[in-house]
Amino acid sequence: MKVLIADEISEKGVEVLRNAGHEVDVKTKQKEDELVSIIGGYDAMVVRSATKVTRKIIEASNLKVIGRAGVGVDNIDLEAATEKGILVMNAPSGNVISTAEHTIALVFALARNIPMADRSLKDGKWDRKRYTGAQLSGKTLGIIGLGKVGAEVAKRAIGLGMMVISFDPMISPELAVKQHVRLVDLDVLLKESDIVTIHTPMTPRTKDLIGKNELAKMKKSAFLVNTARGGIVKEEELEEALSEGVIAGAALDVYSKEPPEDMPLIKLDNCISTPHLGASTREAQEEVGAEIAEQLDLYLSKGIAKNAVNLPAKLDPALASYMELSAKLGSMLVQLAKKNVRKVEVKCSGEIAEKDTKILVASVMAGMLQSLEPRDVNLINALPLAKDRGINVVSSSSDEAPRFKSLVEVTVSSNGSGCYVAGTEIPEKGVRIVSVNGRSVEFEPEGNFLFIEHHDKPGVIGSVGSLLGDSNINIAHMDVARDMPRGNAVMILNIDEPAPPEVIGKLKKLENLRDATQIILR
Repeated sequence: MKVLIADEISEKGVEVLRNAGHEVDVKTKQKEDELVSIIGGYDAMVVRSATKVTRKIIEASNLKVIGRAGVGVDNIDLEAATEKGILVMNAPSGNVISTAEHTIALVFALARNIPMADRSLKDGKWDRKRYTGAQLSGKTLGIIGLGKVGAEVAKRAIGLGMMVISFDPMISPELAVKQHVRLVDLDVLLKESDIVTIHTPMTPRTKDLIGKNELAKMKKSAFLVNTARGGIVKEEELEEALSEGVIAGAALDVYSKEPPEDMPLIKLDNCISTPHLGASTREAQEEVGAEIAEQLDLYLSKGIAKNAVNLPAKLDPALASYMELSAKLGSMLVQLAKKNVRKVEVKCSGEIAEKDTKILVASVMAGMLQSLEPRDVNLINALPLAKDRGINVVSSSSDEAPRFKSLVEVTVSSNGSGCYVAGTEIPEKGVRIVSVNGRSVEFEPEGNFLFIEHHDKPGVIGSVGSLLGDSNINIAHMDVARDMPRGNAVMILNIDEPAPPEVIGKLKKLENLRDATQIILR
């Protein structure tokens, strides 16, 4: 097979492909038109972040696979690749250790004032008292996101004698115990931690995850570290918190815009900043090159796809709509459950039970994990990732689906409680969610929703509507279901735009409301 290396990777990676018998050309710094003119002669292509694999390049190609030597695939047109049946894969593991080590380096730098003391000494000062630091042993490290990098950070922190807690809804308690980590909710993590470090992907759910309200919950002596992705922390609100002494310091390796331009935050004395160096080690660059080369050879030689980030082009057309529905059911449940998931049960009934429904089970897990994994999650890697997180996935089928031709039911068990959703495809309407926690509803799983549990009493719906109206939030659709008159009830509101956290907080305080949860389905 012919392989084009379009960006520089380690020589080790090139040798892996050549030793496997592939014909390898290294042609870097090619412009789009140059790539269009030559790409037709290659079976595989390897890039890092410099080369943009555009639709124009993909449509001119006969590629079987595109490999990204690294994690992010923003520089590859995934839609165009999927349409053409080209598998896209990344190399997510090669830089894990380097990123974890950089995180620990920043933690030390914050705790011992190393960059500030260095600058002071170079300025001719000997100010030992001013730069008295804090000992890490005995302190509490809070990890947001206990994936591969978060787990490696936890290992190193425990070795330093730190107590480690974590917020990650998709890690089972059993796995956390094995890692000597205590799982807590986000509020507890922010309040208890001496240092908070972020290791979650950038998704609609994690965008602006840490802002003014969250920073206010932290100790005044606490530090914040972000080596994950820019945009997870509201940078202007972090600048304000650091300037006003809300928290003691921060260390950033990633920014909402890179390189950051005219950002007062990085100029503060109590903010340590590095230019996205998490994966910038010789070892990491060598590892990702070798990793993607081995994966390409495995796929080209044996058809085995590892760390794939898009779907195969040929799928069963009869299940296409139910795959989309299943992913939405999974996404809704993980937002609804709020607790650490131990078990997921997927039941497919009716006409679809005659098909191979493993793809629907994988779709459910992909929907659950997409907003929680730094890697792109799809049908190929969803179930292995669930296993890695200690989640027990059980599937079943039945020939009969009461009331519907076909039905997908998903139940999540977490810490003694459970959540249930079910969906189907309705002729001339499309896919619909038809049951939530045993209550009959009917709504299209697309957009922004408020799931409100309340007591069925006069005035509750009106008070919710008034609060949202006063907050300039428009209700597009409403579903209400109840156990019995004046008993427990739920209302599901489809709103035009996501509700800010402060509005959710106000909703929870309304009389006769038991809970309010925002659910975003995309």
